[in-house]
Amino acid sequence: MRFVILVKATKNTEAGVLPTEDLLQAQLDYNESLMEAGVWVDGNGFRPTRDAWRVNYEPDGVRVEEGPFDEEGLIAGYLIMEVGSREEAMEWSMRQPKPAFPHEWGVHTEVRQFFELDDFVQGPAVARFRELELLDRMAADAGRDRPDLTAATAPNGTVTLLFSDIEGSTQLTEALGDREWMNLLREHNELVRAQLAANHGFEVKAQGDGFMLAFASARDALNCAIGIQGGLAERDASGPVLRVRIGLHTGETIKEADDFFGKAVILAARIAGEARGSEILVSSLVRELVEHTGEFSFEDPTDTELKGLSGMHRLSSLRWAEPAPEPAPEPAV
Repeated sequence: MRFVILVKATKNTEAGVLPTEDLLQAQLDYNESLMEAGVWVDGNGFRPTRDAWRVNYEPDGVRVEEGPFDEEGLIAGYLIMEVGSREEAMEWSMRQPKPAFPHEWGVHTEVRQFFELDDFVQGPAVARFRELELLDRMAADAGRDRPDLTAATAPNGTVTLLFSDIEGSTQLTEALGDREWMNLLREHNELVRAQLAANHGFEVKAQGDGFMLAFASARDALNCAIGIQGGLAERDASGPVLRVRIGLHTGETIKEADDFFGKAVILAARIAGEARGSEILVSSLVRELVEHTGEFSFEDPTDTELKGLSGMHRLSSLRWAEPAPEPAPEPAV
């Protein structure tokens, strides 16, 4: 169960007055206790509403309204936690330090529970949300854990990241039943790990039916992706069809460590989220790194917006399947 603590704005936060060292330390101690308990998800503060705007939806279109805003109930920050019960969330919320200066009273926080995907009518849209949520969770977990990727880092400090997940896994589970699905998932995981070992990769995360893998070489990463898709194509003839989406991006891990655990990881996860079943989708940088070898063939690139990332991103689909042989000409009569 996920809850958000909404910290309400005060005159000081709206005036842009920054918290004191004592206030920051109290909040830090609280955040660290949440992390140690394993319930921390995310948290941050907002700049005053003088830097904000609203998008108003009106009969003749949308209208942008610039801040500041002066009504009650404005939000100055938030903290998200994932706990086992409403009671646990309430206990944690009562331990939140007073989010205001000592002389300020009448302040309060508001705690709201998130909808979970199980709360909705289950259908294709919810199944798609589950798949994207899995990729985002793996990326977020890797950012928090900061795994040692020394073994997967090239001499120039770069690493190629591969995210994968099974398309339509929820429907497959319902269609096959738990026992058969677990057997199928075990077979999938063994295939992924065999290709990972054969191509000198490193397993960063594995959750549910998704993987986050790292490689010192973009070429090895692509060969691993091809091996996974090829292996699945071979076994699909003898059992339930598995369609795996794969996305790859290359990023820097030594000079810009925070960037690796932030933008590069998120970008690789978002690319996987854009891929279709049985597709290997790569960033423009991955394509540039390997295209000169002549070993790989790509479809024409497309420019795509990616959730949470600014600008357009040029993505290319890797041609991994062997073309079907031309039929033999019929003998002349």
